[in-house]
Amino acid sequence: MNRFIRAKSSRHATAQRSIILHPHSSSPNNNLTTRQKVAAVVRPTHSSAPALWPLIHRSTKETSASHRFPKRPSPLPIFVAAALLSSPLAKAGEPKQLFFVHGASTHGYGYHAYAAAFRMLARILNESVIGLRATVLQEHDDLTPLATADAIVLGSDEGRLVKELSKQLVPLMAKGIGLGCIHYTLDPGEPRAVAQLIEWIGGAYEQTWSVNPVWEAHFNEFPVHPVARGLRPFRARDEWYYHMRFAPDMKGITPILQAIPPEQTRQGPDGPHSGNSFVRARTGMSEIVAWVYERPDGGRGFGFTGMHSHWNWAQDSFRTCVLNALVWLVGAEVPENGVPSQCPTLEDLEVYLDTPRPETFKVDYFRKLLKQMNP
Repeated sequence: MNRFIRAKSSRHATAQRSIILHPHSSSPNNNLTTRQKVAAVVRPTHSSAPALWPLIHRSTKETSASHRFPKRPSPLPIFVAAALLSSPLAKAGEPKQLFFVHGASTHGYGYHAYAAAFRMLARILNESVIGLRATVLQEHDDLTPLATADAIVLGSDEGRLVKELSKQLVPLMAKGIGLGCIHYTLDPGEPRAVAQLIEWIGGAYEQTWSVNPVWEAHFNEFPVHPVARGLRPFRARDEWYYHMRFAPDMKGITPILQAIPPEQTRQGPDGPHSGNSFVRARTGMSEIVAWVYERPDGGRGFGFTGMHSHWNWAQDSFRTCVLNALVWLVGAEVPENGVPSQCPTLEDLEVYLDTPRPETFKVDYFRKLLKQMNP
């Protein structure tokens, strides 16, 4: 299982300013390294200038020199540039606002890495999708900007943010704001929070009904849906939760990823996460591990049970599925061939992690693993 710096403006003493990760800054500090430029680019939050990198909000105690900011990306390949020019989003007016909110990572290097994943996804979206602006917030930041969101994505263990932000989310969901939940966020435990998730995104992990084994899922077929654009058959080993509790009669739900789990994943002893008779009775049946939901009020939801492992972002269809879902979630048009992105290397993925590589990290093993993800 399993950051917003308040700075004094020289002109407005009470103005809030936010760090913007921007690869094409016009800052005069042209001799600075990319990481130094990242830390130097500051502007008032009320500016209307578009941001190509996500807003990364941090508490002052976390802005140390040792923090690893994303490096400057390489130029987009020709095929990606062509895809952007033909994207329906290029004709959009005001940008759609997508906010990521994350809690801490608790499962070690490269696991349950919500902050790292959200920084990566936001950067891809801000660079690749015209008409969408993605912002990354930490759970202890000032979250009042969420009132301007078209969609919100939560990432936290034990569904903590679902419970802690409930009072703030209720009126936003009533307005039709989209909501996405990733991995352990889907398992808030408390019945009331589970019911809210089902109401908002169509499904949730229900203890003693759902299970959370680690297994290699083979995804061979996809629905005719914008979120499935550009997906190709793939396999991914992850902690894929399944036998989720869904809205009655699956009304409004479209399964995006589903696969037949290995039989041994059904045979765990009874427990809130290990196994139950309901799961054991479904031998040989396909299980839904990612879905989208259209609420009766017109709002949209997205549930993705994977992402225990940060390294799976190197799998092209795994990554594209989530990127597509985020574009769909804000009510924008998903490009015909899916949201374009480059396959990250091991080092690319490590850039986003908050902690240094452990001495025991098996570099060769993970490099080989990543190479095998896109045969």
